[in-house]
Amino acid sequence: MRDPYVRTDEATEFDKAEAVKAEIVDRASELFSHYGFWKTNIGDIAECCGMSPGNLYRYFRNKQAIGLAVISCYFQMVQTAFETVEMLPGGTAEERVRKWLEAGVTQAIAQVANHPKIVELAEFLMEDEDGLKLLQSHIDWKREHLAREIRKGMDDGSLEPGDAVQTAATLLTALKVFWMPTTLAKWRDKETILPELRAILDLFFRGLRARS
Repeated sequence: MRDPYVRTDEATEFDKAEAVKAEIVDRASELFSHYGFWKTNIGDIAECCGMSPGNLYRYFRNKQAIGLAVISCYFQMVQTAFETVEMLPGGTAEERVRKWLEAGVTQAIAQVANHPKIVELAEFLMEDEDGLKLLQSHIDWKREHLAREIRKGMDDGSLEPGDAVQTAATLLTALKVFWMPTTLAKWRDKETILPELRAILDLFFRGLRARS
């Protein structure tokens, strides 16, 4: 949110800078998807944006910072998809959680299938200190939203009472393999990914459903 005390001309410059940064991130994302993160350099990104490398450095300190911005945009896209599922009317807590998780995994599968080189960004993320912090923030977001849905089920009596946050964390850990682009890319038969996800959720909710 823009500071209301910032002068109009300053706010305009801020908006312009944000627009340029968004353009850089978009173009970098395209290059990373096509050539891979490791083979793309600052010069490539600058040329694609129609600017000099020196000018690009005014907005991002290095390629790693651009990579983190691209990943952040992807995480935001995932979160938006999850929030869309959360807003769907009706259904039980279990049904919403299932739709919520399947939507995220389906999106991850599509990203890897359509942009196989994007896997290199996942490798970079795991090797970068700031990247690991960004990943942890995204995991925390997932855990909090998942816990909220599980808590609703505990409150309405459809799920066994307990620690919703710990339950959410346990489920995310059990499903870690489905969130990792490097694993999804190597999955021999992609048609089995969602059925295996559903099988794990069947086991999970079988133990979590309240007993009458």
